[in-house]
Amino acid sequence: MPTEGPEDANSANPLVIVKGPVAVLLLNAREKKNALPLAAWQRFPEVLSGLQQDPDIRVCVVKGAGGKSFCAGADISEFEAIRSSPEAAKRYDDINVAAFKALKALSVPVIAAIEGPCLGGGLGLALACDIRIAAQSAFFGIPAARLGLAYPPEALSDLLEAVSLSDAKQLLFTAERVSADKALQIGLINEVVAEGELDRRIAALCATISSNAPLSLKAAKHALDHLARPTGTTDLGAALQNAQTCIDSEDYREGYRAFLESVLPSSRDAEL
Repeated sequence: MPTEGPEDANSANPLVIVKGPVAVLLLNAREKKNALPLAAWQRFPEVLSGLQQDPDIRVCVVKGAGGKSFCAGADISEFEAIRSSPEAAKRYDDINVAAFKALKALSVPVIAAIEGPCLGGGLGLALACDIRIAAQSAFFGIPAARLGLAYPPEALSDLLEAVSLSDAKQLLFTAERVSADKALQIGLINEVVAEGELDRRIAALCATISSNAPLSLKAAKHALDHLARPTGTTDLGAALQNAQTCIDSEDYREGYRAFLESVLPSSRDAEL
């Protein structure tokens, strides 16, 4: 997949930047703390479909442009014009949810690199990622109650995969913002890193993931995502087929040989 244009305020939103096996999905509205307009939400399925079809991509990173904000949610300045009736609000929510689903559907691991505000729909995008790493500057919240909105049920299911029912209720009922440390405590994110260390940590994590067998990564993600679904909705047929594909692959044969060589002493060492 070709890399899209350079990172600047006039580039597409979201913007895709491909560097070797790593794809960066850049939320590109830095003048509004990366709060996304409807046109950007609408682009997610198409953009992510392109990434899905690229066999060289091993991992995807979602981050905000500008180095100060992940995503402050939806662009509220549009609401009066395009979300002013129940029908329009339902259409808007459907577009948001389609963006979340498209991100979750990527077969490669997806990492959210979070700094500054991660609010509303921005938190929805982060929750659609497999791993969430945050800088100390990050803060999180769902302001739906202050705006008089109902957060889409599909997005709430992603929230409940990360935090307890009680913590989810507190986030929604209070609409309060929580710090990176509090988000880590309740399971909303995986790690907190010091200011200035986020890019380095994300690069190291991408390198580690990219070095592993892609079929194994795909199989693990597919199986875990299906097992996390409510009881009665899980179909493990495809997950079992993925596991069989791994066993039949050259990646498996090379992987276990390399592993054995790294953990078992050579015959010469054994004699000593």
